[in-house]
Amino acid sequence: MINQVKKYAVIIVIAVLFTLFCFSIVDVIDEKPQYEDFCNYDSPRHMGIDYGEDDCEGFDGATEAEIDECSQQNGRIEYNYNSSGCPASYECNTCSYLYNEASKQHRFIGFIVTSILGLIAVIVGLYSKSEKEVVEWIYSGIMIGGILAILIGTVSYFNDMGRFVKPFVLLAEIVLIILVALKTAKKK
Repeated sequence: MINQVKKYAVIIVIAVLFTLFCFSIVDVIDEKPQYEDFCNYDSPRHMGIDYGEDDCEGFDGATEAEIDECSQQNGRIEYNYNSSGCPASYECNTCSYLYNEASKQHRFIGFIVTSILGLIAVIVGLYSKSEKEVVEWIYSGIMIGGILAILIGTVSYFNDMGRFVKPFVLLAEIVLIILVALKTAKKK
């Protein structure tokens, strides 16, 4: 009984650590974008003007054409307010769009890296053999960690995948899991 607990503990810990290792490699290759690096606000800005303020005269907001042009750039009009709380100027801010694009790129790189490392781990886990039982536990943990890395990498990038790509990626992963199951069953 104690030996079984040790076995499963080793397998689970190696699987979790290998998965974390894969994602740490992703961060080494491509640092995760931080929102503050794209959208750094020094002064209070707001998306709209409160036209009900009577004390704020003499400022014309963005025209419909400027709002449309900003929307085409994937931005939004933001107003800068002066010390008395009145709108003083405005600008087209695209920082959120730029941050989202950088995050999407990071998730794509994560998907690729975790898929490659996970596939290597699955292959190593499936085809490596040892006469020592503890080494087999280690290989099992690496294989399960590879499967977890592939799964989590896919889930994190899934919404960004093209609709025609999703079924093929999922089918490839289903086939991989079936192969792992068949190969594992043959070992026993």
